[in-house]
Amino acid sequence: MLKRPMADTKFTIDYDWWDKSDLDLKTYLLTRLPIDEDVPAEADTDEVDLVDSETGEVYRVDGFQYIVQTYFSQLPEDFATRTSLVDAVFCVLLANANIPMTAQEIADRVHRPVNTILKTVGGPKIYQGIRPLLDE
Repeated sequence: MLKRPMADTKFTIDYDWWDKSDLDLKTYLLTRLPIDEDVPAEADTDEVDLVDSETGEVYRVDGFQYIVQTYFSQLPEDFATRTSLVDAVFCVLLANANIPMTAQEIADRVHRPVNTILKTVGGPKIYQGIRPLLDE
């Protein structure tokens, strides 16, 4: 039986999807999303140590990923309502360091109904690598 995403289903960006597609994530971010001159195109790609505020675990992320995460976590509150739903969900997940979020949490952040989130990114078509985690 196929599992269907529900309001408590978590979503994440599948970076393997990007690797297998003919799209380049860094190019996409620099050309499609509202990244301005504050994020240099040739951002240092050295790794950065981050600490998970909930677990205290230290993990390493790519320097560009860190810059992007920081940038998207500082977008104005109304950004999500001024962009496409897919871009808004993508940006919310990036701002959250791609830590899985439930459809309801995403809906609250993008100010859209949870059913709209589920219909858009919970269906069979994968947009920007956004996938439900149905095995949890």
